[in-house]
Amino acid sequence: GPFNKPFYLIMNVAVGGSWGGMQGVDKNMTEADMVVDYVRVYQ
Repeated sequence: GPFNKPFYLIMNVAVGGSWGGMQGVDKNMTEADMVVDYVRVYQ
């Protein structure tokens, strides 16, 4: 099955693109923060 091998959890701050309705990256933005308080993984 697909879960009988190692897998990874990816959390990232994606900046840019067209999915959010704005083309490209906001030139006024100098930094981005992503704070993850809690992650729980069940087996």
